[in-house]
Amino acid sequence: MKKKVYLSIFASLILAVFVSAIGGTYGRALTEHVNKEAIELALDGRSISDLSREEGNALRRSPEFLDRLVEAKEEVSDEYWWYFAANLPIQILLILVICLICGKFVIHTVTKHARP
Repeated sequence: MKKKVYLSIFASLILAVFVSAIGGTYGRALTEHVNKEAIELALDGRSISDLSREEGNALRRSPEFLDRLVEAKEEVSDEYWWYFAANLPIQILLILVICLICGKFVIHTVTKHARP
């Protein structure tokens, strides 16, 4: 009985860490995508890989480009805000479901093997 309880708690912890890791990976990938899209929007549809090093350095020093980049980041962030807003609550709900299932299993196991 003890082994079943310990294994179920350990499994729930592993699953919770897994959910957290997937959520973090998704958040980083989404941030990278948003930044890339903002840069392309600020460059009027051109890709950053199309620029030469000199053009890139000149654009980084240009206050006009920096203003366009800030506006583009705000526009793209407005478009993707709910992805960021949904990431953490979904992780929390999944972890709560995992804990609930583990708790039910532990309670079932303990009551099944309880002595009268």
